[in-house]
Amino acid sequence: MKVTHKGKITIDRWTLDETAGRTSVHPTQTMSITRSRTPNSNNHRISGSMHIKFEDCFLRDKRNSESDFVLSNQDLTEIAEAVWEWLADFELTIMFKKKPTIKNLSPLRSSDRRKIADQIIKDYQIPVTSNPTKTDSSAPALSLTSIRNALLPDNTQTARFTTTAGPDLRELQGIVYVGTHPDGDERVLWFKLEHGPGADKRLYPTVYTLWYNPNLVPLLYTPEFVMGKLHGGADLMTPGLANEPPFPERAVKGAVVAVASLDRHTVPLFVGICEIDVSALGEVQGTKGHAVRGLHWEGDELWAWSSASLPGRPAPEYLEGWDEEKTEGVENQMEELRIEEDGATTASGDIEIPSNDPTASEEPVTEEEAPTTEEIDEAFVNAFVYALYKLKQDNPSATDHGLPLPITASALIANFTTPYLPVYTPQQAQHYNIKKTSWKNVKKFMKHLDKSKLVKTKERNGQETVILDVDFGDHRVERFVPYRLPSPRALENSKAAAPDGKKSAATDGSDPSVGQTITVQSLYRPSGKLVPTIFPALPASDTNNFYKYSEVSSHLDEYLESQNPPIISKENRRIITLNPFLANTIFNSSSTEDKGTLARGKATRDGLLKRLMDDKTLLSPYHVILKTGQTIADVKPKAGTAPKVHVTLEKRTGSKTVTKVMTLEVFGIIPSLLAQELQKKCAGSTSVTQATGAPKGIMEVLVQGDQRKAIETALVRRGLKPQMIEVVDKTKKKK
Repeated sequence: MKVTHKGKITIDRWTLDETAGRTSVHPTQTMSITRSRTPNSNNHRISGSMHIKFEDCFLRDKRNSESDFVLSNQDLTEIAEAVWEWLADFELTIMFKKKPTIKNLSPLRSSDRRKIADQIIKDYQIPVTSNPTKTDSSAPALSLTSIRNALLPDNTQTARFTTTAGPDLRELQGIVYVGTHPDGDERVLWFKLEHGPGADKRLYPTVYTLWYNPNLVPLLYTPEFVMGKLHGGADLMTPGLANEPPFPERAVKGAVVAVASLDRHTVPLFVGICEIDVSALGEVQGTKGHAVRGLHWEGDELWAWSSASLPGRPAPEYLEGWDEEKTEGVENQMEELRIEEDGATTASGDIEIPSNDPTASEEPVTEEEAPTTEEIDEAFVNAFVYALYKLKQDNPSATDHGLPLPITASALIANFTTPYLPVYTPQQAQHYNIKKTSWKNVKKFMKHLDKSKLVKTKERNGQETVILDVDFGDHRVERFVPYRLPSPRALENSKAAAPDGKKSAATDGSDPSVGQTITVQSLYRPSGKLVPTIFPALPASDTNNFYKYSEVSSHLDEYLESQNPPIISKENRRIITLNPFLANTIFNSSSTEDKGTLARGKATRDGLLKRLMDDKTLLSPYHVILKTGQTIADVKPKAGTAPKVHVTLEKRTGSKTVTKVMTLEVFGIIPSLLAQELQKKCAGSTSVTQATGAPKGIMEVLVQGDQRKAIETALVRRGLKPQMIEVVDKTKKKK
């Protein structure tokens, strides 16, 4: 085979060289291409490698997942050239892959810090409000001082550094600016390249700065597997850009940009310079060339540097500030939609959330009908149940869910009742008063809660009644469906309901699930067939009896290494000779694959692990859903694979499309509050009802129109990753 570059192509265990004419390979076989060369200027050797499957290569006309195909020398040469071109690109960007030499740190003078911060504000076109006012509470103004401190904290220090860059490993000199953000440790926040390849004396932010300064630079996206290449030092090629155009307007040629992976789309992990005008791209499919030249990424030596020798700080799962541009884009798109409100109907039992269209509120104000005594009583009980529900949601593992016991009469009304009453207007505030209830006073209200077995009360000092205990497991708390909470302004009108003139606790009615972190962890519990040979004998309910994938792999390796006589091949450690236990326990089915493995008497290590993981009679799948601050020890594993939020698009009443969302509760998302947000974002009506065919209490949110993007944005804000969301489009015509 004639190849322009020196190297070799390895297909599994077979090596092809110039004498190899043609070979038959299966699409799932792996091709490993390696390349090495010695630069002319020095003796350093640069090497790289890449592994791909034939079914993933560009030979589309030869792909066949069912049978082998034949590759000629021409085919193999084309593949080798393509991958070697990638390896050449890989060699260009290795600036901080090697640990830089950073000299002694020196404090940055206040005048210099202000001067540098002002230069950053100018270079990155950061808007500054010189005279912030307090009248606009919807968007807090950022003063020049606060922006300076966010970019370069008061404790910023500076030092010179030296490293190498480029395929010839030329020396590169520059300056780093080291500081500490709130709740963080000392890290490199900015760097400047002064002398050497690519030096332009411009200040570049590190990922630590970007995590604390949302939207400082344009944010681009790339798939997770491409991000892995970027973390190895490669540049971002144009075909690697994810999400369809339009791209950010600021992503012009020469602009500093950040790159995030699709699975954590709000977290910048890579910093570079646009090699082309990305904002002008009409499409990326079929394009070639570099899009972003890499400078720094999470995982390089600049990220790992610490004056205290601490490891690099892992990237967060979600950063709300970086989600604003995408959310605003969705809002702007939704505002342009004309959604027909008239004639929108909901199923029986739905909770209808009215539109907030200002034009809809121009009707004459009518006198509200006074609620009955029974309705006021019910509202007071529901308000207290709502308070317990919210405490349980916000503090799942705290003692008494954070409820301060005992509860006095004044605290009951001020903190656990009034903020949760359905008071939305001044007129309603006049009706929902403890004196308008059938109990007339707080003491009798507490006795009613005691009689209904929701709380336990006791008279203290012969006169004051207090709540000593609360039943958080009561069915009213467990099955409670939250409703819209009143605004702080409405609460101001209801403060007279608190005894002794004490003010009610304010609440903004915010969604507790917004900003939470959700991690879904797959676990496996071994059956008795594998105990104690591979896994130790533990009680079935023991939390240590549930293993992650990596832990299963480690236990298998320990078993294979411990066998005597050895069953791991000396020539190729991937090959395992079957012993009686492996043959009789793992490869014991009547499938063709197992019979073939037994006939050969050997299996690959990866094939053995896959066979083990795929057999539910050997390893039972479990999962845990961890919310903010939780660990596996805090949550009881549930059987089966992890659930997903189901988003379904379907036709209703002719040509109208609706979007339904369900399975929200398991992720700590309150359906009614999500519906309220979607009603505003999508400018259309929404409803919440019992999900058809689901267990009682599992609700379904319905939104008018195709709102999959708005829903995904709302779910990501609540901690979900895209892979946790399953979208089914039933509006497409069947072929």
